[in-house]
Order: sequence, then structure tokens, then C-alpha cells
Amino acid sequence: MTVSALAVSGLLGAALVRQLFILSGVIRSCRFTAAGIPPAPAHSSPDPIFFVVVPVLREAGIIADAAAHLTAMARGHAAQLIVITTAREAVEAFQHDSEDTVKVVEQLAAEHRLIHLHYADPDGLKGDQLNFAAAQCASLLPPGVSPSEAFLTCYDADSRPPNDSLDQFTRAIAASPEASVFHQSSRFEVRTRPPVRGVLSWLAWAVGEGGALRANRFVAGFEIPRLRNRSAAAGPLKRWLCSYVYAHVTTHGLCIRLSLLLDLPFPACSPLEDMHYSFYLGSRNVPMVAVPSLDQAEVPDTPARQVEQASRWFFGPARAWRYLHDPSTQPGWRARLQTASAWGSALEWLGCAVVPPATVGLLILGPAVLRIAASALTAVYLLQLMAIDRVFGAPASAGRRLLRLLACPVATILFGVGGFVGAVRLLRGGSGVGKTERRQAA
Repeated sequence: MTVSALAVSGLLGAALVRQLFILSGVIRSCRFTAAGIPPAPAHSSPDPIFFVVVPVLREAGIIADAAAHLTAMARGHAAQLIVITTAREAVEAFQHDSEDTVKVVEQLAAEHRLIHLHYADPDGLKGDQLNFAAAQCASLLPPGVSPSEAFLTCYDADSRPPNDSLDQFTRAIAASPEASVFHQSSRFEVRTRPPVRGVLSWLAWAVGEGGALRANRFVAGFEIPRLRNRSAAAGPLKRWLCSYVYAHVTTHGLCIRLSLLLDLPFPACSPLEDMHYSFYLGSRNVPMVAVPSLDQAEVPDTPARQVEQASRWFFGPARAWRYLHDPSTQPGWRARLQTASAWGSALEWLGCAVVPPATVGLLILGPAVLRIAASALTAVYLLQLMAIDRVFGAPASAGRRLLRLLACPVATILFGVGGFVGAVRLLRGGSGVGKTERRQAA
């Protein structure tokens, strides 16, 4: 065997071990979400106060449905729904042909029991809206109630969490009273209907289905396991070791103690506020508790939007050096190693554009030993996808599920391409500021 063949075999072997670890994480995530949290003993602690906060920008077409859904979810709890608009929408209105979200939310506030807040700084981003909302929530607390007894629960306009989500958070808070950060991961889905005709439209829709499966693989294989490893669910040694690994929460499905957010606000004007904020939390070794409940969120409905979203999200782990030198980051070896971990995630992201076609090439053209290794790698990857789609995938026919499996490698390549686009923009001094434009209601 040539030196190059030995090198490729070594890489395939390392990749296979990596995929087996991911498969293990997927299986544990599936069991975790199925098990749920047992009810807390009666009168174990007073129920927390929730402020369900939805920051919006150019989402007039879907915010009414989101408000109705979240209002129903909040019933039976000491919970207040807050929708926060931004002056940025008016400043950027000339670039977009969309209905005014501010007017729509004003009307919703007049008709329903939700609070409308407006963030007046057009330069502010999502994290700034949330910080503004947190300050307002503190002023809304009943007399004698401390911010440590209240939680700000963040969702996006496209979030559709289960109706028992606040029950899940209440149980998790009772089970981990020392924790201040709780997270509900998302199950991603395509919400557009299959096209009636047109080959290109069908292909684009299929790639969207594959993109949802790719996103769910990340949640099950990476996000949930890393969060659980930062909580009491992991043993002391594993928890200590994993505290040096970069793990992140998202600002859709985040439930955070109000007192912590007031003391440690989201980074100002940060384009990826959740990944940036997660670095703060990780550097301080703050526990992050995953709840066994899944929000429902949508993926971009065209390949072009998938690439554009990936190019912006790539800034999240790739800007770790900036997070390391942020004054709110606690300095030390933990923060330094998390920087290396985040860069490793960025490198793996770029590999998404290369590994699938390279594996197919080895399956077709490689020598026998490399074909065997590539076949084993492909088999483990398919096992991951099948397990994930069964537990995390949106209900669908067998044909649609098969379509997801076939389209997932294509969506993964697009995700990697988006990473390369983001890397180029980052090297050119780009900011990463942007937004996934939501599909307007029909």
C-alpha cells in the first residue's frame, strides 16, 4: 500500500471513530427526549415566573400565528408574553418589500394580552432587543419578587414549541434549582408544501427536507450531548473534561434566570448573540441544562437561502478569538481551550463541503481497502440519519422520509459551501450581520 493510501486509510479510520461517537450521542439524545423529566414532588418549590419574549424583525406575516401559539402555551402559568420590535425595521424598509411588523404587533397588543416593547436603537441587533426586554421584565415583577425567581424564555417568530414547554421548564428548574440556564433544542422542519409541478422546484424542496434532517443531526449528535455534559446529567470527571469543550445554547428555546441575564447581558451588537453568549457561559463554567422537549423551527426553503444562512452562522464559531478577548469572558485555560474547540467546529463545518463527495469518490473509484472503509463510514452515517429522522423528523410518509435521507448529503454539502462563503467574508472583514427572511403567510 502506498504512503498516500495509508494516509487516506488513517483519515477514514479517524472519521469512522468520530462518526461512531456521534452515533452514540444520537442514541443518547433519542433516549433523553423520550424519557422526559419526572414531575417534581408536590410543593417542592414555588412555580417560577416566566416572561416569554419574542424579538422580531420583518415578521409581520407570521407573528400573529406565533403569538396565538405562545399565548396558548402560557396558559396555566405565571407567564407574560412580550413581543419586541425594533427601529431597525423602519431604517431598512427601503431594502425590503414587506408589511410593517411594528403596526401588526401594535394591533395584536391592543386585541390580546401581550406586551409590545419597541427597541429604539436602529443599530441594535437581536441580543440588544433581548437585553432591553430583560430590563423591562425586571420592572414588571410583582412587589417582593426577586429577579432570581423569574425566567426570561426566548423564542423566535417561527418557533412552535409544544404546549407543555413551560411545564418542562418548571420541572427542570425544580430538579436543578442551582442552575440558571435551561435550553429546549429544536426539531427542524420544512413548512412549505411539496410543489405541484416543476423539476427544479421539487429538487429545491427536497434539499430543504435534507437540510432539516442535517440540522436535526446536529441537534441530536452535537448540541444536546454537549449541553448534557455540562450539567448534573454527566459524572463529575466527564463534566469537568467537557467543560473545556465549546457548547452553545440558542436564543430560541432558551430559558434563563432573569437575575443572571441582568448581571451578564447578551453581547451588544453581536450578529450571533447566542454563540457569543455561550462563550461567556462556558468560560465561567455555568451549568447548562437541556430539557427533553423539542421546539419546532423551520429551515430556509431554498438552497440559496440555506447557503446564505450557513454563511452567516459560520461567523459564530469562527469568531471565537474575538469572544476570547471580550471583557465579559472569564480569562483562563478554559476559555483558551474553548477557542480551540470552536475553531475545530468551524473546520468540521468546512469539511461538510468536502467529505460527502470524497466519500462517494472512494466508494466508486478507490482501491478495495478504501472502498471497505468508505462503506463502513457511510453505513454509520446512514444509521445516524435513520435514528434521527425516526425520533426528530416531522411526521411523513415513507417516501418523504426516504427523500430526506437521499437529499441530506446534498444539503450537507451546501452547508459546507455556506461555511466557505462565510470564511471568505470573515477574512475580508465582514460582520456577519444578517437575518433569515421568514416566509410570509399565504
